[in-house]
Amino acid sequence: MLQFFRSNSPGSLTDDALLARYKASGETRYLGALYARYMPMVYGVCLKILRDPGKSEDAVMAIYEELVYKAREHQVESFRGWLYVLARNHCLMEWRKNKRRPTDYHAPEDMVYYDAVEGAFDVELPVQSVKPLEKCLDALPKQQGTSVEMFYFEEKSYKDIAQLLSEEIGKVRSYIQNGRRNLKICLEKAGVRGALES
Repeated sequence: MLQFFRSNSPGSLTDDALLARYKASGETRYLGALYARYMPMVYGVCLKILRDPGKSEDAVMAIYEELVYKAREHQVESFRGWLYVLARNHCLMEWRKNKRRPTDYHAPEDMVYYDAVEGAFDVELPVQSVKPLEKCLDALPKQQGTSVEMFYFEEKSYKDIAQLLSEEIGKVRSYIQNGRRNLKICLEKAGVRGALES
C-alpha cells in the first residue's frame, strides 16, 4: 500500500512545499508523497482505535480520499498534527458506527485523552470546522501544551519529554497534570461535557 504513494513522488520536498504544490496544481502525486510520510502514524492511530488490521487499512485509504479535497480547502499550519486529528476523528466516527469501544484503552491517561477527543467531536461539526480540542491545546501555556501533545499525541514517556525539554521529570509531570486540568476547563467552556474526567 505504501509503495502506491511513493511511486513517482518528489520525496525531497518539505511538508509545506508538497502541500503548497498540491494546492497550486491539484496533482495528487504531491499529496501522495506527503501522505506516504505519515501513513505508518495514520495506520497506528486507526489500528489502536478500530482494533482490526483490515478495517485499519481501509481507513487509511479512506482518510487519503478525504485529504484529496480537504487539504485544498483548508489552511493547514502543521500537516502532521492536522492529519493526526483528522485520522483519529475519522476512526472515532467509524468506531461509533460499530458501537464498540476500543479494548486497548485501559490506562487512565489513555482513556482521558480518548474521552476528550471523542467528546470534543461528538458535539461539534466535522474536523475541518470548529475544533475545540485543537483550540484548547493551542491556548495552553507553551510548556504545558508541548508536554501534553508529546505525551498523548506522540506517546512519549515522562523521561523522554524531560530530556527533549531539558526539564526535570517532576516538572514534566506537573505540566501534563496542569495541562489536563486547563484542557478540561477550556473544553467545558466550549460545551464539551464530561471531557477529561478521570
